[in-house]
Amino acid sequence: MANKQSYLEHAAVTVADIDWSIDFFKNVLGMTETRRKEKDGKLQQIWLKGGLQLVASPENPKAGQGHHLGIVVQDFEATIQEMLTYDGVTHIEGKPEKWIQLPDGLVLELFQEKPGAIEKVLAIEVK
Repeated sequence: MANKQSYLEHAAVTVADIDWSIDFFKNVLGMTETRRKEKDGKLQQIWLKGGLQLVASPENPKAGQGHHLGIVVQDFEATIQEMLTYDGVTHIEGKPEKWIQLPDGLVLELFQEKPGAIEKVLAIEVK
């Protein structure tokens, strides 16, 4: 098997109160906003520097749980093809091919690596 590498580019979680969550992650952890998505003047999603995406879900009793994982891979097409050989792994209907669902419901959003990115990210040591 070829040496494959990837890294978690972002984790998206649902939150009951997106304004409270933004305040917390900005003020306590110093995460700054990189982009946002609004609909009808209401904030729906926000991406924070450091790899966190918050998805507004005020009516969801499961708020505070994972929404999806964004993963950077070395070979986008080959990775998707290999994933789909596993029983129960599917594309999410109506979404671009980068959206994959695992049998237990976990959703992955795949991204093609920019040259050298995985090597740089994996070289970072956290102590």
